[in-house]
Amino acid sequence: MKGWGVGMMDRNRPMLAIVLHSHLPWVMGCGRWPFGEEWIYEIAWSCYVPLVRCFRSLAREGIPANVTVSITPVLAQQLASDAFKRGFVEYLKDRVRRVGEDRAAFLADGRTELAKLTFWMEDQVKLVLSEFEAMGRDLPGAFAGLAREGMIELATSAATHGYLPLLKHDKSRRLQVRMGRIMFTEVFGIEPKGFWFPECAYKPGLEQLVADEGYDYTVLDAMAVQGGRAMSHYGESTREEPSTGRLVDRLYSCRDSRLVIFPRHPELCAQVWSKWTGYPGDFAYREFHKQNPRSGMRYHRVTDSLGDLKTKRPYDPAAAAARAKKHAAHFVAHVEETAAKSHAESPVFTTAFDTELYGHWWFEGPVFLEEVSRLAHQSEGVKLATCSQILAGAGATPRERIEPLESSWGVNCDHSVWMNGRTKPMWEKIWELEDVVNGSWVLTPFGPWPGDFWDLQGHVDEFLREFLLMMASDWEFLMYTGTAGDYPERRFEGHRRKCAEAYARLQRVLSDEDLPAYTYEPSELAEPAESAESGQEDSESTGKCE
Repeated sequence: MKGWGVGMMDRNRPMLAIVLHSHLPWVMGCGRWPFGEEWIYEIAWSCYVPLVRCFRSLAREGIPANVTVSITPVLAQQLASDAFKRGFVEYLKDRVRRVGEDRAAFLADGRTELAKLTFWMEDQVKLVLSEFEAMGRDLPGAFAGLAREGMIELATSAATHGYLPLLKHDKSRRLQVRMGRIMFTEVFGIEPKGFWFPECAYKPGLEQLVADEGYDYTVLDAMAVQGGRAMSHYGESTREEPSTGRLVDRLYSCRDSRLVIFPRHPELCAQVWSKWTGYPGDFAYREFHKQNPRSGMRYHRVTDSLGDLKTKRPYDPAAAAARAKKHAAHFVAHVEETAAKSHAESPVFTTAFDTELYGHWWFEGPVFLEEVSRLAHQSEGVKLATCSQILAGAGATPRERIEPLESSWGVNCDHSVWMNGRTKPMWEKIWELEDVVNGSWVLTPFGPWPGDFWDLQGHVDEFLREFLLMMASDWEFLMYTGTAGDYPERRFEGHRRKCAEAYARLQRVLSDEDLPAYTYEPSELAEPAESAESGQEDSESTGKCE
């Protein structure tokens, strides 16, 4: 199977790039429920393992998935950790136990339809456990194996998903990008060609920094390329920029760099993602927001558009799977129709989503994606290919260099989700520390080093780790959404405190000449303690981007 790709006869066919961006902040050892490790366990069982299953299913049919999967280094390191491997197995075994308790309760209450559904749910959890054990508890290894077989392409991002445009100094940005590449390669043993700007957040100048680290391509929001009315990834938008007249069915070179831009196609993305017109809202699909208060398991379907969780009907897995395949056929047909209307010589259509949509928020997403790959493989009107495969096609060579607009895929396609009245104090603390260390050697982790390197290495490593985690975009995002209480503030302050402690140890070893002074002033928020697991209520998600 290795070497599957785009043949010569396909190079003039319209191309479809499906890019999945996988990210979670560092949560291992940082609490359980409702915030912490439960996030990564929940998403691994509902999304990451099922996606591996769908890619392997296609491989057995001799069909390459040809999906580009971006995985952030901070997520990759967690999935590779022994703590995750142990904790995930324990989590799955606990889900089996909880399903059994639900069954007994449903039978006692006379809810036989839900009781029958627990057998299906138990099978789903046991299947994931069996698959996880079969891959040697090595999810990164499973993804890497698929990439080496030519089934998928792996790309990456900044080390801890730092919001690059709002960082003050290039040294901090370069630290995120360079350390991200190192961390990713350590886990997967693969040199990535693609770089995902965290939150698709771009400002002029970042392209050269990324290109300097050896990357060939990135994905940007349509607004960055064509201006016009913003079509946000996360909600309604009001921003409007003068139209550039550029179309999003082709590739572009980014300013004076080697970096190639794959612009997100807003209409095709909305067909999947939009809360008004997207597939996941279909009444047959599993309802994400209704959880059993005892176990946290989900047994109901969307049912209607009323939004009242009390009216939800029991889930029908067979009906939902059939609907997912129908939607896959509709999507491929829609892409074919869009391609037929294109005037580009070799059109390229890029759809990009959070990976976690497929399975976590939209339980049937992996079934949909598998069927899309299968149907696109058979299609004469469009060819599904990875980003690197598309770049290898002669007809896909960018013919225009452009100056993209500063943008993100947040509300209004600007930075307001991450920079606002609530989050500004966080940024001020980040900038303060950036200013202190920007002129020193500390943000140059590859030397030159003052004094005895081996005396300093541990302190420097700890400082850089906490500084990178402090810069993660997740804390500002969770503050904006208000879905995680004070968890993001406590996490941010915990990393800031540890960063300061490591810096203080360096100061005691070195002179002021080697290291500028930094005085830590603690806030009222402390590092989060391990939270006790308790009962769950029907509610909206506590996780990212709901």
